[in-house]
Amino acid sequence: MTTDALFGVFRAGDIRVALPLDELREVIVRPPRFSPLPATAAGLLGAVNLRHVVIPVLDLCRLAGHAQGNPDGKVIVIVVVDDRLFGLLADEIEGVTRVSSGALLETTVAGGGPALLSHTFERPEDGEVVSLLDAGAITRLPGVPIVRDTGPRGVAIGAGREHADASQRTVLLLGCGPIGLCIEVSHVHSVVPRLTVHASPLGGATCRGVVHLQDNAVPVVDPLRLFGLGSVPDDQNLRGLVLAMPRGLVVLMVSDIADIITVPAGDVLPLPAVGMHKGGFLTGVLRTEQGGQHLVLDGAALRADAELDALGSLGVPLKGHSKQAPPATVSRPETESPDGRRVVPSVRKFLTYSVGREAATPLHQITEILPYPADIIPLDSGGALLGVFTHRRLSVPLLSLPTLLGLAGRPDPATARVLLVDTPGGELVGFVVPGLHAIEESVWEEPARDDSGAPGAVFQHGPLVKIGTDAAGRLLPHVDLKELVAAELVSH
Repeated sequence: MTTDALFGVFRAGDIRVALPLDELREVIVRPPRFSPLPATAAGLLGAVNLRHVVIPVLDLCRLAGHAQGNPDGKVIVIVVVDDRLFGLLADEIEGVTRVSSGALLETTVAGGGPALLSHTFERPEDGEVVSLLDAGAITRLPGVPIVRDTGPRGVAIGAGREHADASQRTVLLLGCGPIGLCIEVSHVHSVVPRLTVHASPLGGATCRGVVHLQDNAVPVVDPLRLFGLGSVPDDQNLRGLVLAMPRGLVVLMVSDIADIITVPAGDVLPLPAVGMHKGGFLTGVLRTEQGGQHLVLDGAALRADAELDALGSLGVPLKGHSKQAPPATVSRPETESPDGRRVVPSVRKFLTYSVGREAATPLHQITEILPYPADIIPLDSGGALLGVFTHRRLSVPLLSLPTLLGLAGRPDPATARVLLVDTPGGELVGFVVPGLHAIEESVWEEPARDDSGAPGAVFQHGPLVKIGTDAAGRLLPHVDLKELVAAELVSH
């Protein structure tokens, strides 16, 4: 086994099984009937004719000892191992998942029966137990017909490996309402077989909310909105395609994850030159042998996109799970910026937001981001305190950050967001901001000043931070929410 490998996961009855992708040739629709074969192997259903190759098909449920078999199986997974082919009847494909060798638990079967599985693992996306099939053991079962593979081999894909044959592409077929998409499996981190989208302050035009994944709240993106092709209909039966961005995970919302197929690279046709919104994420059109048409996604472009990467960095731990410790402060000598400022080189994450003007706060200072609470007890007396609400069995004061900073205007509850900050005593303070912008990295920061004065003077005398890039960045006021909390505790 490689250190980190991709497996195709499918379901047969109540059994979830997986195969290494280099053993999973393709998936086809179950025909109305199977052609009979002169053999009596356990679980043998008959054969299918696939591109003039007669392939025996086995009922995995019967092989596992289920007397009724799998009468509702809808697809056939074509397996290739040691140049031998066979098919397995399955209900549905549940996509691709990435598993480390340390997560694979070797499994043996006592009593001398056939060992159809070699390992088990816990699927990271949802905790389901998946059995890794031993395809070679299945070909050695008594009475199973052996068919030699005479066609081109599928593409073996694993972590850090290149295509075995550059003329072939192994892709995952996706459905997004009426639009078909596909993406090379090498760009897939994993698949969420049943996607439950939760409301989140991150929700917007492209982000539809978050999904709880691996103890984190991970942003969910509507790919059709991202590509300017409409919107994925929410039919209560959504799936998720997980992409690993440089700074976190992003989930693409899809209606269906259909098949895994290997196709000649020449089958991908270029996009039309006129009238097609490309946006850099679509590279062509694939027509499958079954007649389906799919837009081909550029997985490398998606994973390199700065906006998606910034969104991926917004994933936060769920309640009850430990947060990552804030990055250690590295002592660096002061230097001089091009405009003569005394600055400290810095590359760390900041949350940028609006307080009537754009401002920035180190991301590690913020415990959670919430919508404006609907059940607030109003205590508005004309100052910064707007009221009190309860969260995580704590009473939380709600403070208007624009008012604290001496800026005019009151946040609109319909669009405002609350930045929660921990106090030294383990309580919370909520700072209301009119709107969020993004998670971005700094280039340099001015050192904190002793003469900055009251919080309201931060825009006049407070330190600045450069956000973005050294060549094309923005100078923003550095709002230290921890200092504001300390100031409020002292004043009261």
